[in-house]
Amino acid sequence: MVTDPEPKNSWILPRLDFRVDDLGHQGAELFFRQISNPYDAMKSAVEASWKWLYGWNEGIVLDNDRNNHKQVIKPPLAVQRVKRITLTLRPMDGVAYTFGSDDGSEKEVHFSLKHIVNSYKGDTDDKKNARVREEILGVLTHEIVHCYQYNGQGTAPGGLIEGIADCVRLHAKLSPPHWKRIAPKGKHVPEPNGKWTWDWNWDAGYERTAYFLDWIDTTSETWSHPHILRDSEPSNAISFTKSAPSSSTSSVPVPHQISPSISDPSPPLGRGLFFRVLNARLEEYKWDPEEDLFLQLTNWPRETLWEAYCLDNGPG
Repeated sequence: MVTDPEPKNSWILPRLDFRVDDLGHQGAELFFRQISNPYDAMKSAVEASWKWLYGWNEGIVLDNDRNNHKQVIKPPLAVQRVKRITLTLRPMDGVAYTFGSDDGSEKEVHFSLKHIVNSYKGDTDDKKNARVREEILGVLTHEIVHCYQYNGQGTAPGGLIEGIADCVRLHAKLSPPHWKRIAPKGKHVPEPNGKWTWDWNWDAGYERTAYFLDWIDTTSETWSHPHILRDSEPSNAISFTKSAPSSSTSSVPVPHQISPSISDPSPPLGRGLFFRVLNARLEEYKWDPEEDLFLQLTNWPRETLWEAYCLDNGPG
């Protein structure tokens, strides 16, 4: 009896290369002490990028194989395009950076050996070793996300791009201990505009933006496709207070998505869907400050979400 073949997975790892500019550097010694197989570390970072940016191991990106009546997991163009990633350890200032060839087929990640040394912290050897290992894997994951994410054809705010990369790092459980889910202090500007101002904004980047994106993901439903808002669309201003009752575990109420159609099922919360869909929209469109992608994806304006987040996570 002939049986149908198993569903074909066409997510193919790129060639992974590794280079060290100074083998005698203390950072190189620390790296090899904690990372016995650089290939496995790079592979894990690639797969984390695939998982959280594109739903690789969840079957979210699908194509229908009509011949075998099977669902085939189909990689997006960003994954198909990258053919080679090279990780280089160098004694440089800073932390790391990523760049690539004009056609996007080759990517290079340069990682600071000095930063590895500076990450060797803790009051015991075990804590120092754990901290430097987590930092190596976390930074590597962040940088390899840059190999695969979209950026609005070069127009998206840099803080948003860095925030998405750190959001993947956060979901991969590689956030460092100094990251804190604390929003900036803010103040209310008197009427008539009713605006709020903050010490920093939603696109400050890195973990600050990452926690904001994660908060949206866990409090608002995300809709993969643009839709027409219903007549009861939310206001651009909110008046939440810390003492108000909450419908979630937070201390203030948060916006709830107004379904574009009564028949549409509610998307899942807290699975990284928001920044995944946001990344997908940055493939299709250039960034336009006047066009609110957050509003399109959650039915709530970006500034409304930001105000709610700051009240929900503010200090004190």
